[in-house]
Amino acid sequence: MRSGRKSSSVDKAFELIGAVSEAGGAGLTLGELAAEAGIALSTTHRYTTSLLELGVFERDPAGAFHLGVTLIALAGQYLEEDGLRAAARPYLVELVELSGETVHLGIPVGNHIVYVDKVESAKSVRLVSRIGSRVAMHSTSMGKAVLAALDERRRAEILTGPLPLRTGRTLTGAALSTELDLVRARGFAIDDEENEEGVRCFGLPILSASGQPVGAFSVSAPAHRFSIDDCHRLAPTALAMAVNIGRRIGYPAHRRRPPPENHTRPERPSISGQVR
Repeated sequence: MRSGRKSSSVDKAFELIGAVSEAGGAGLTLGELAAEAGIALSTTHRYTTSLLELGVFERDPAGAFHLGVTLIALAGQYLEEDGLRAAARPYLVELVELSGETVHLGIPVGNHIVYVDKVESAKSVRLVSRIGSRVAMHSTSMGKAVLAALDERRRAEILTGPLPLRTGRTLTGAALSTELDLVRARGFAIDDEENEEGVRCFGLPILSASGQPVGAFSVSAPAHRFSIDDCHRLAPTALAMAVNIGRRIGYPAHRRRPPPENHTRPERPSISGQVR
């Protein structure tokens, strides 16, 4: 009978897969992959040989490793069978039509949000993002929507970890805690150029019957054409969509507290520590 301990071989294989995934389109050479994963070159060579044979990796003419067709097929099957994605899809499409901007669906994985679906805006200037990408919780609208809905213990675990300043407008510390209280009260979050300069996002959690977040969706756009007022105008419709998506995956409507009368956001520190 197996002990239940993790297999070091499986761990190493997934470290290599994760490193290649993080590298994106450039891929990684054998030496780069070994260094990135912290695995001996000979061991890396042995594992990559097996992963190439299984179709998990592909190698380009320059010798760089990329994710292979086997992973693409498995990911496609997962997304095809994913109940949350199927339930949310018509609402994502409707939200694109209402807002004119790109809409994402994500799920919480560890301390990140992973994109599992995306509906593009028809406008000429679009955002660069891809299904499968991971984004930080503390600096994104979907992430803050999820953080605000988490139980206090889990939220504290994430907030006490590293919270990098993605831009000069990224909230951390007391300012972030105050913001999350506001998000919890009104049911939606705004990323006001906190994750990427010039990009504003509006996000909402999808809640289980117990009120815990199982996913989130967002509207993202260049800040010059998507204002804070636009976010608030979309809020009533988007909040109803969040409830309906929850119903479609088997969760009854979760009652929210009424939003506060004052929508003022906390003052935000800049990287230099000055309030802005």
